[in-house]
Amino acid sequence: MISYINYFVSYTNTPGSCRTPNLRKVFQIQTLQKLEIRSFPFTTPNIAPVMLRLLLRNSRLAPRRLPATTRITVASYNTAQLDTSLGPKYDSITDYGSYRNSVFTHRLPESTALQSPQLAALHSRLRLPQEYTFSTLSQALNMDKFGGLANNFGLSTLGKTFLSYYISEHLLLKYPRLPMPVHNAAVDAYMGVEVLAEIGRSWGIEVDRSSKLDKALAKEPEFLQYGRLRYLSERSKELKAEETGVHELSAEELQTMNNSTHQFVHRETEAFASSVRAIIGGIYTHCGEEATKTFIHSHILSRKVPLQEMFQFSRPTMELARVCEKLGLEDPLEIRLIAETGRLSSHAIFMAGAFVGKEKLGEGVGSSLGEAKTRAVVNALISYYMYSPISAEGTEIKLPSEEKYQFEGIVGTGDVAI
Repeated sequence: MISYINYFVSYTNTPGSCRTPNLRKVFQIQTLQKLEIRSFPFTTPNIAPVMLRLLLRNSRLAPRRLPATTRITVASYNTAQLDTSLGPKYDSITDYGSYRNSVFTHRLPESTALQSPQLAALHSRLRLPQEYTFSTLSQALNMDKFGGLANNFGLSTLGKTFLSYYISEHLLLKYPRLPMPVHNAAVDAYMGVEVLAEIGRSWGIEVDRSSKLDKALAKEPEFLQYGRLRYLSERSKELKAEETGVHELSAEELQTMNNSTHQFVHRETEAFASSVRAIIGGIYTHCGEEATKTFIHSHILSRKVPLQEMFQFSRPTMELARVCEKLGLEDPLEIRLIAETGRLSSHAIFMAGAFVGKEKLGEGVGSSLGEAKTRAVVNALISYYMYSPISAEGTEIKLPSEEKYQFEGIVGTGDVAI
């Protein structure tokens, strides 16, 4: 008989909704059956080290320390992250009603926000509803956590949730056969950090770059800053002169660093993206879900994303053969030459097609016979994966978020594994 005793030394709060043990010091002790183990009263936390020493004294096996990389995996995607910089306090980590921030914050009065011409221009430019207050719009542009005003962390988290839902709903219903890598790339193309930052810049959002001293010397009214994107600290505003080609990474930028590509998300890019998500979250707060859906479809999903360019096939002919096998087509796959011209010239053109019996799945044109065959197979695969179902009346099918939704159309039997 072999028994195992795990001793967790410390606990750390992970940025999720659970308390996960920190396995930095986990000792595994194997005791033989002949070793007599007596019961120890675990009334205080100081008894556990004493028990370990007693077991080690009689055991012939030394303790084995697990590698430092051992961790309990936590699914942190699509979950709200706890903002530790605000000093949150709570009675219990699972009691969400007891959460409170130790840093004092208050909302900007509506009378002050109405005096900002930038907020009025942005509100009109985006055609926001009248229920959307200027103070909420100013909060959506505030990322300063220690300035005394409420920041956009909560609104940004809410807006990101609705973006993920409606974009995934749009892609899954309109293109149900998309492979998962292409689906993820399409989601990033709609709501990635760089994409949302470009959308925020196109909306005309300005950045507050002037320090308090510059504002005092210029006699700038205080309400002007509330209509600008505020994410820079006073020290960053004062250090305006930066050496060309040299950029000091902040703590937030270091967390986004990709060690393989040495790329990171610039703090200004993240600030613009956060403001766009927060504006969407503010629409749901004041106007409800239907207005939020309309805004996302008008400003985000209305953009044209070239999904065909996201496909990359390593062995397209084999994959098309697997697709035909999965669909249960009886006739074999054949690549036939349809037409050609100038075979012996320097500008030859070939047209090939992928056929299954008498049905043509796709065709392609190339300067060589091999290129034409490859293009024909790739076009056939793209036509299959880019399938979009329609209703019996020939119109687009309804989305699950719409009223009286009922699934229509034929999707398929799943992805193809090569």
